[in-house]
Amino acid sequence: MAICLLAVHAPIHALIEQPTDIDIANALGIARGSEIVRTRFHASYVIPVKDPLVESLEVITEFRRYVLAAEEQTQAGNWMMARGGFDQKGRTLKDLLKPLAGQVSIRTKLRFHPLNSYVAVPPLDILLGEPTLVAQQTLRTPLVTPAAGDNKKSEMKTRDFIYGATIETTFDAREIADRVLAVRLVFEGKEILRGSVDFSRLD
Repeated sequence: MAICLLAVHAPIHALIEQPTDIDIANALGIARGSEIVRTRFHASYVIPVKDPLVESLEVITEFRRYVLAAEEQTQAGNWMMARGGFDQKGRTLKDLLKPLAGQVSIRTKLRFHPLNSYVAVPPLDILLGEPTLVAQQTLRTPLVTPAAGDNKKSEMKTRDFIYGATIETTFDAREIADRVLAVRLVFEGKEILRGSVDFSRLD
């Protein structure tokens, strides 16, 4: 049964399809802000979900991707890069994020039943828009608990346990623009969640 999601709410802005240097500076400023400021910013991009399979569902615009990247660099101690400077290889955040330029992502984190028998990430598709927009790419990353013991020595063969997965699908920001679009999750061929996102309310 499909479950309705709440639309993303935030102050009225406009989807930034191609961030300027000023936009990037603003994103890095948010990343340097207080925890309250950063939490409030990210909350606008998170879609509330009540489903045992779907742990989280969120939107990652290019602007927000700069905020997330700067936060990650700060946590890693790379203060210079987090503030718009260069790393030891002479790269900036703009260089690192160039492969995803002009793209918006929908990312979901799944948590499988503890008694699952998956040996690979089961098929889940993130669909955006009706008719569905063409996805640029989809990354499926398993969340794994390593097998216990030494399989080479043990008579009891064990395997890595897949307890969840992160699925991220990217779309061309120019096709999204400032529209309200449906978001659907299709798991093993069955639609399990449906909602909408107003991209005119996101940066």
